[in-house]
Amino acid sequence: MTILVSYSEIALKSRYVRNHLERSLAQDIVNLLRRHGYENAKSHRRYGRIFIEGVPNEAADIVRKVFGVANVMPSTKVDTGYEAVLDEIVNEAKREMKEGEGFAVRPKVVGEHDFDSRDLSYEGGSRVMAALKNRNIHVDLTKPDITLYAEVRDKEAFIYSQIVKGVLGLPYNTQGQAVGLVSGGIDSPVAVWMLMKRGVGVLPLFMDQRPFVGDSYVERAITAFKHMANYVPRSSYKLYAAPMGDVMQRITETEEPRFTCVMCKRSMYRIAEEFAKRYEALAVITGESMGQVASQTLSNMYVLSSSIQLPILRPLVGLDKIEIEDIARVIGTYNLTAKSTEGCKVVPEGPATRSRIEIIEELETDLDLVALCKEAAAGISVIAEA
Repeated sequence: MTILVSYSEIALKSRYVRNHLERSLAQDIVNLLRRHGYENAKSHRRYGRIFIEGVPNEAADIVRKVFGVANVMPSTKVDTGYEAVLDEIVNEAKREMKEGEGFAVRPKVVGEHDFDSRDLSYEGGSRVMAALKNRNIHVDLTKPDITLYAEVRDKEAFIYSQIVKGVLGLPYNTQGQAVGLVSGGIDSPVAVWMLMKRGVGVLPLFMDQRPFVGDSYVERAITAFKHMANYVPRSSYKLYAAPMGDVMQRITETEEPRFTCVMCKRSMYRIAEEFAKRYEALAVITGESMGQVASQTLSNMYVLSSSIQLPILRPLVGLDKIEIEDIARVIGTYNLTAKSTEGCKVVPEGPATRSRIEIIEELETDLDLVALCKEAAAGISVIAEA
């Protein structure tokens, strides 16, 4: 069995960039397969395709999750002889077609052969009709229930009928690294996944606010992280945590509790920036969505962004909560992150929806928050690995 993989955006790049991204994608596919126990997985590149061998066709469900993959086609490889290709087209029809279904044969012949695509299409259709006449099948070239594909290359041919949609995007970590703030809620895993999909390598960082949150809050974040690790084409993946309890305690001492959430978020950004310096990460990723909560108004996000020099990437900023939840369901994190936990105990009754940089900076100076954030960053450690 051979799994064929196609890509889309990569094909638009220059020759040098395309070659680099193709190599990265092929290696990522093998890495993720081996991470899931397929130790014999191997890949090679030809004809604008990536070919995966040494795995069963069921592994297509893993391959489709690799960032950069457009389509996955579990196939059977045969030699390029006319009869061999026709026989396998019939075999594929026997395996896949049900009573009364309509079908089409879509061959593609490349290179020097004694036959062309039209020959395979006509003769393949005729032989399938003859072989499955007892199933009451019929030819349907407009909206077939099943399409039988044959890709005939120079020395090998691939027959398949299933095309599995991939996640698209660019290969993981080909665009540099960023720190991803993860809370275990619905939004942050989606934000991280969306940037991973665009080729960003993500260093997940959890802000451990205990004793101002419960243990269940931390456990939920770890559970979500372990699921997200299934998308990362590396042998291991680490979740880091910053001890933020002292920072939170100091924030509770403010004379302006309505700015608690703004100062808390700015502190998180500062800690993330310090952490980013260790790994030369180029940005901070957050799950903020415009207007979703008090700290995510445009006014407050302006103030939040001024706390650090690194760019803040907000892939969810223009999405509705329902849209975010839909993506969470697609990537498999919704049921893990929608569980209620003991949330933050210091959220004020009336959080400010508008703030000013000069006021916030004065409050932070009085509380010496910058120094506390550096201490928290120095205490960052690994709390989970998958």
